[in-house]
Order: sequence, then structure tokens, then C-alpha cells
Amino acid sequence: MTKKKTIRIDAPILLVEGTPIWMDKNWPMKFFDWLDKNGFRKKLSGFTHMNNKLKLSFIDSKSATMFGLKYDREKEKKIF
Repeated sequence: MTKKKTIRIDAPILLVEGTPIWMDKNWPMKFFDWLDKNGFRKKLSGFTHMNNKLKLSFIDSKSATMFGLKYDREKEKKIF
């Protein structure tokens, strides 16, 4: 059974002719600071810009699951 290593999250971003445009200039800074603070930046192997979404790839499925649980809790607090 393959475990999921990627997660898609809602993000204020649009792709215009393949170029990402952030609709909220502070969101990426807050988000990546939060990743650093919670130790997920080292576990992130990459990310892809999508329309209204950010696809995050992690080094393993455990990291992806832990990120998902923590992010859902923080999202409820509306920190982003």
C-alpha cells in the first residue's frame, strides 16, 4: 500500500500564464515562517503552485500526515 507524501492546501495564489501571483503578499511569509517554527521545512522536499492551491511534497508519508494534522488545527485558528 502506497502512502501519500503530498498534500494540497488552499492558498491565495493564481497562475497567470504559468507565473504564480500571490493575492495576499503576507501569506507566503507567514506560512513558511510557520513551517520553520514547527520543523516541517526540513521535511518538505518541494512544492508546486496551483490555482488557489499549493501542493506540498514531503520526504515521507509520516511527515505529510503530521503536517496535515497540525495544519488543520492551525487553520481552525485562522493564523493564515
